[in-house]
Amino acid sequence: MKPPRLIVMTGAESSGKTTLGECLAERLGALFVPEASRDLLTPGAPYDEHDIIRIGQEQVRREEAAVQATPDWVVADTDLLVLRIWLAERFGLWPDTLGILWQKAAPRLYVLTAPEMPWEPDPLRENSHDRERLHARYREWLVENNSAFIEVRGSVEERVDQVLAQIGL
Repeated sequence: MKPPRLIVMTGAESSGKTTLGECLAERLGALFVPEASRDLLTPGAPYDEHDIIRIGQEQVRREEAAVQATPDWVVADTDLLVLRIWLAERFGLWPDTLGILWQKAAPRLYVLTAPEMPWEPDPLRENSHDRERLHARYREWLVENNSAFIEVRGSVEERVDQVLAQIGL
């Protein structure tokens, strides 16, 4: 039995990751792994690096459970890369706890979503003014680490088509 192919949405806040991930999962008949932070953070409440570590552990648990279900495709709304940049931006750190999980991660294709979508206010979002800079930071990290990725632009349907073309469908 071959392992499932894993596609992960990444990028700045409110750049269309969730919408694209859900549409892509539907088109591929894939399992969709939602963003754990939406279930673990309380809107408007303070949080610290320990909360983000807990989110990372839960995100990895969800991803691993989806992969173990052995579908042809798994599409994840996010992964440890988003948490890595979030922790660096907010707290200036990357804890060993998440570094160990990172090293064990299955291979994946990242889909870097350009921040072209209009900002949608959300109590869990923090960086409406800084999306282009953060987008560049994601791209820089993916390039420097030789990660497999595609950067997508345009409407949701155009983005889905770009990903499908990249994976040969």
